[in-house]
Amino acid sequence: MAAEGAGFEESEHWYDHLERHIGGKSLGKILCGYVTQPGDTDGKKELREAYELGKSIQ
Repeated sequence: MAAEGAGFEESEHWYDHLERHIGGKSLGKILCGYVTQPGDTDGKKELREAYELGKSIQ
């Protein structure tokens, strides 16, 4: 998830609530802050982490 700032508390709260509600199991979370414009994720380590997490899902 990308966000303008670094505060993901509310988003994580609702994600965790949905996960419990549907009985799912999270395979991981990648949170990328300070994204306000196209290209703001360029070079961010979170993009690589998200890619690797996606590749690991069977």
